[in-house]
Amino acid sequence: MKGLASVLGILLVVGLAVGAPAAARDAARLDVGIGVGPTTVALDDINTAIVLFNTLIEHLNETLAVVPGVTGSVALLDPLYSGMSVRASERYWVADWFALTGSFEYGRTETSTRGQYHGAETSTIDISAVHAHWSVLAGAHIRFLDVGLRLAAEAALGYFHSTFDHAVTFEVPSEYPDTIAGIPEEGEDRHSGSALGLGAGLCLSYPLFEGVSVEARIGYRWANVPTLRNATATPLDFDSNGTTESADLRGLSLQIGLSLALDLSLGGEKGENP
Repeated sequence: MKGLASVLGILLVVGLAVGAPAAARDAARLDVGIGVGPTTVALDDINTAIVLFNTLIEHLNETLAVVPGVTGSVALLDPLYSGMSVRASERYWVADWFALTGSFEYGRTETSTRGQYHGAETSTIDISAVHAHWSVLAGAHIRFLDVGLRLAAEAALGYFHSTFDHAVTFEVPSEYPDTIAGIPEEGEDRHSGSALGLGAGLCLSYPLFEGVSVEARIGYRWANVPTLRNATATPLDFDSNGTTESADLRGLSLQIGLSLALDLSLGGEKGENP
């Protein structure tokens, strides 16, 4: 992360130094864009907690399947690895090949399971978890290929925020033949936290007509929120094992969308491509 931050700083300084004379001569130009697509996120600690939930559920399914008078089973939870994201961005061109950037990105992934065991009473296991993250970043965009198709690299740093909403109901039938350890605490809550992080990406665009381009971008983020807390400042312990979980936001995102070029100079017209 330190290496990427150093490279970003150098690119900003060089770009401003080279681009300032051009910006003084040429029209001020701004691209605004929006894209949507799939995203991945590591969430190592939270997914480890999900593995523990699944271990308990699998054990109950196997044990109760052979207990007389008890029917039913519960599906396992999917890990929180993938979801969808949306990204809004702008690029202010200070040279034909170099722009300063600002972006906002939102990503979301979720998992849930619900099932029941029917014996002397009905016992319900109902677990849901939703993780969302958003970021506000500033950085640089460098175009290094323009042959109809335009290819550029980006690097940025900024603020990341993570929220984790979860609800747990975990009822074990009375017919279970032994005492079971590690039952998670029931209830629902929201935990959140923030951190600084970095992002980088490659951007491929193709002009559809004057001022409008279709754009595909693949990006990677580096950020880790060390502690997520609820409204009473209690750290997240999703599986109730006494160890708090962090939110590792490392992951990829792929967005496909549109970009609109604007001329900000006095007397300029909207829709002029750089």
